[in-house]
Amino acid sequence: MNAADRYVANHLATPFEFSIKLRGRKDPFTLHLRNTITTVDELKFKIEDMYAFKNGKEIKIHNIAFYESYIDLADDSVGGFDDAPKKYHWKALDSDYAVQLMFVTIEADPAPYHLYATLIV
Repeated sequence: MNAADRYVANHLATPFEFSIKLRGRKDPFTLHLRNTITTVDELKFKIEDMYAFKNGKEIKIHNIAFYESYIDLADDSVGGFDDAPKKYHWKALDSDYAVQLMFVTIEADPAPYHLYATLIV
């Protein structure tokens, strides 16, 4: 078994495709991240490293946020979660727990995943 496929929280590591938008950059880039990433520093390093690999330019991430979806059941009048409208908001990934929670959240919600990062200039 490859180290990247090690078991995490009683399940096999899963890759997720993220669209990553960097503040001040025109186009987002796509990156596959596995749920074996468990810390903010590890997440930032992975994005910085892969950006440098893909674009030949080094960046340094200052802050990072995740576009999280949620369901407001107050707006739902009929059938529970299935027909409830999804809403989205930016959630800062400012702790290791927030990174771990992000992967738990996206495993439950098969939607496009987006990260937004501000850079240290």
